[in-house]
Amino acid sequence: MLEISHSTQLTKGKVENSKPRLFDFTDYADFLNAYVGAYGKYSHGPYNLKNWANRLGYRSASSLAMVLSKQRLPTWKMIASFAEDFKFTKTEKKYFETLVEIERRKQSGKDITALLDEASRLSGQSEVQKINYDQFSVVSDWYCYAIKALVSNKHFIYDLDWIFKALRRKVSQAQIKNAIQNLKNIGLVMDDPVKGIKENPIKTHTGNQVPSAAIKNHHRGMLVQAAQALDEQDVNNRMFQGLTLNLKKEEDLKEAFSDIVNFVSEFNEKYRDDVDGDAVYQLNIQLFEHTKDLE
Repeated sequence: MLEISHSTQLTKGKVENSKPRLFDFTDYADFLNAYVGAYGKYSHGPYNLKNWANRLGYRSASSLAMVLSKQRLPTWKMIASFAEDFKFTKTEKKYFETLVEIERRKQSGKDITALLDEASRLSGQSEVQKINYDQFSVVSDWYCYAIKALVSNKHFIYDLDWIFKALRRKVSQAQIKNAIQNLKNIGLVMDDPVKGIKENPIKTHTGNQVPSAAIKNHHRGMLVQAAQALDEQDVNNRMFQGLTLNLKKEEDLKEAFSDIVNFVSEFNEKYRDDVDGDAVYQLNIQLFEHTKDLE
């Protein structure tokens, strides 16, 4: 099952203890943009582009902006500046350098297989297949992961009309066909001589703390499906619960996020491998702030 997390923490004027982890990323620009998205929205924020560029010793933010948008690759001197600014360990610096070199070779059309293996070794997550955000963007629509799960269902039939009806006629057969091809392209499903297609059993995830448009699109689509399920599905087949409560942002929020992550992980471990599953379900948990600047 793919773990899709999107929970960037931000407190005005402060950098929280829970920061984007380098090893959660497979793209150097995604990592840098995570800091800008989380801690650069205010003019005095440490990762506001102007402030960041000044801290790194650049006269303007243009060079930094071009690196973040991949219009330019970071030089070795800039990589060294990043390593000092982020206080990278030797392994983290090597991992970041490897991500940059992967992008360099991709742009020149060279083989990156050995570099991908090296990045996996450095990150210590070789048992988990990371999905980068360019890959995820082509399967971020809600129905792509519904199809991915449906493929493993014991009743699954590899037929576009059957899938169309199984998904409550909410997506077209053309969308289904395109989704299956994209899922194949990034290795989340594969051809099977018996069923026609099967899910790749390897664990996958996109990483945490990522302000990604693709992940926003995925969660937005799932929220729309949840809203429709309130009216369309019998209460015996779905459950909605909610809490509205006061939290201490600096003291409680990090621990609350951790509790949710642990619950989702345990829930996933318990139910994901049910080979006799006869329906595809979606679990969504939202914890967000209703208020703003109460002080």
